[in-house]
Amino acid sequence: MLASRLSTQVGVLFFVASFTLISVISWQHYSEVVYKLPHQAEAKASRDADLIAASISNRVLFHQIYPLWSQMRKVQTNYRHHSTFSIRSFAVVDEKQHVLSHSDPHSHPLMSKLDVGKPGTSWSGRTLHVVVPVLHSSSNRILGSLLLDFDASFLQQKADKAKHTFFLYLLIATCFSALLAFGIRQRVTKQLKQLSGLMPRVGTGDIRNEPFQQAPLEVRRLANALHAVDTALAEKSKQANQLVQVIEQAEEMVILTDIDGVILYVNPAFERISGFNRSEALGQTPRMVKSGEHDQDYYARMWSILLAGKVWQVDFKNRSKNGDIYEVTQTITPLLDEHGEITGFAAVQHDVTEQRKMDRKMQHADRVDSLGVLAGGIAHDFNNLLTAILGNASIASKKLDQASPAHKYIQNIESASLSAADLCRQMLAYSGKGQFVIKPVNLTELIEGMGKLIEVSIAKSIVIRYQLAETLPMIDADIAQIQQVALNFLTNASEAIGDKSGVISLATGVMHADGDYLHDSIGEAHLKPGRYVYLEVSDTGCGMDTATQNKIFDPFFTTKFTGRGLGMSAILGIIKGHHGALRIYSEPGQGTSFRVLFPESESQHWQEDQAAAVSIQGSGSVLIVDDEETIREVAAAMLDDMGFTTLPAANGMEGVETYQQNQEDIAFVLLDMTMPKMNGEECFRHLRQINPEVRVILSSGYNEQEATSRFAGKGLAGFLQKPYTPQQLTEVIATLQGNAQTTQS
Repeated sequence: MLASRLSTQVGVLFFVASFTLISVISWQHYSEVVYKLPHQAEAKASRDADLIAASISNRVLFHQIYPLWSQMRKVQTNYRHHSTFSIRSFAVVDEKQHVLSHSDPHSHPLMSKLDVGKPGTSWSGRTLHVVVPVLHSSSNRILGSLLLDFDASFLQQKADKAKHTFFLYLLIATCFSALLAFGIRQRVTKQLKQLSGLMPRVGTGDIRNEPFQQAPLEVRRLANALHAVDTALAEKSKQANQLVQVIEQAEEMVILTDIDGVILYVNPAFERISGFNRSEALGQTPRMVKSGEHDQDYYARMWSILLAGKVWQVDFKNRSKNGDIYEVTQTITPLLDEHGEITGFAAVQHDVTEQRKMDRKMQHADRVDSLGVLAGGIAHDFNNLLTAILGNASIASKKLDQASPAHKYIQNIESASLSAADLCRQMLAYSGKGQFVIKPVNLTELIEGMGKLIEVSIAKSIVIRYQLAETLPMIDADIAQIQQVALNFLTNASEAIGDKSGVISLATGVMHADGDYLHDSIGEAHLKPGRYVYLEVSDTGCGMDTATQNKIFDPFFTTKFTGRGLGMSAILGIIKGHHGALRIYSEPGQGTSFRVLFPESESQHWQEDQAAAVSIQGSGSVLIVDDEETIREVAAAMLDDMGFTTLPAANGMEGVETYQQNQEDIAFVLLDMTMPKMNGEECFRHLRQINPEVRVILSSGYNEQEATSRFAGKGLAGFLQKPYTPQQLTEVIATLQGNAQTTQS
């Protein structure tokens, strides 16, 4: 067991090595020739040279050439007879390395140049070279140098003898070391070499410790430790690779910088969104994507927080390589070392550009929808009042003698009521609940038919250019509303050009709108991609900035001094009511272009209007269900003139009770949509439960599509838009009864 332990083997090895080393050191200490004598010789030669230099300093100072040479020859002779080693040659030079005295004046004549080297001792074979400075006796100023070459042949003889002894010991040590190395290799080195060969594979997870289980204990431990390190590093490497993959494949931008903000790393998401590739970003600072949207105080706050070791989390705007602004939510985290010192920063940025656009669009839509609900409610209630006013005026006009002067005033009431009704229609159009008379319309033919109206709507200094498609699919539209849209755009274009000369272009056509195009348009939220017919009005006027474009659809917003009304907000309501979309292109000084998209009609045939005059002779009872007393009274008066008797009800519950009591006598029901206690929809459902054949005419201040959408397929007999005249009520009843007397106009 003892022989198998590596520690025992190493102990024996170190014992032998130490014994050998001590023997050599002892021999060296006793080897006077090899070590002590040369050093002593150098020391004695240096001391003698200093004494000689001091004795000749005055002669060197005064350049006493011959006395100097004589003195040096005498010194050389004395050394040959009285010293262990002799002076082979000498040389004395002044401070400029000019020879003042030399043992061989033929080779080195007086005042010739001779570089004796720096002060000190050196060996050249069996010759010891000693160079010392010659100093001034009082000031120690260097006057020159003294070179002495000593013959040390006797040292070489002893050194040769020591060399032979050294080689003998070296041979013995070599043999002994070889025997030790062979034994160690057989026992330990082979396994260590195998372990060493495994080192490049550390971290791969492939190292196994089974082959070393029969090796010495220390080798086994080393193999087990290497295996454990390999396994741990392989797991860490796997985790690190997974982390790298996450960062490289993440949708979020990741940027690493040093303490000075110099970029050290960016991931592919940064390259894709910013437009800068990695080679362009590395070595730069994040200022390369600075948008200019944030002031210096913003950056000062950011750096004060980051340098305090805190996380900075906020929305941010950057500018991409192509100049586009993109918005991000970012988190910047200081990176700390083991001492808590900041070494750099890590920024994670999530691109929210499209999300912010959608948020702003939804906020605008919510604001418009809220105002639309308000406008629709006001218009609905106002229509109820107009129904009473217009109905009473119509009835009064019929009751008066034809020669009565009051007709003039009643006509004024009717005219004002109709104007008010037009305002209500605009408000309903803004809310998307306007009354549309929908039919297939050819947009090109509609614009061509407006030629005269267009010419009088713009200044004479403006040129109109038409680019109308000859063949165009039909759209389902209300002609009057589309004309209002076109005239509104034309009027705005004319006022944008002002008194200057300019051009307004009117174009129609058909295009395929994909999801992205419709997403960036203004209109309903979920329009389907497909073919759309468009009307485009462009001008060369003053154009609009982004702030103005964001406000033009707000109610009552205007850039005109005399602006009034709902304006573009009503136009947007009309477009939404037609399930269309709007695109705006405008820049200050570059003009404006409005493009309105309408979906193709399923019916591609033009429907001509027919004017008709209708009269009926009614009989039976009519149940009038409306929460407005004035409307009940006006409707009752109109129906009485037609020959009907009427039964009033102030809400849905009263209507159901009245119908249950008189259903045999009731010819039809005139039903309001919006009422307290029970609305029109619930009332209609209860009436149908009582009598599935009941005939109900729905009356509402909202348009027919909006009001009747909840009654689709439920047997609604007709619809009457508020406000209505006796003639309009007569036409609806005639259609209901199927006995209309029609005279073609």
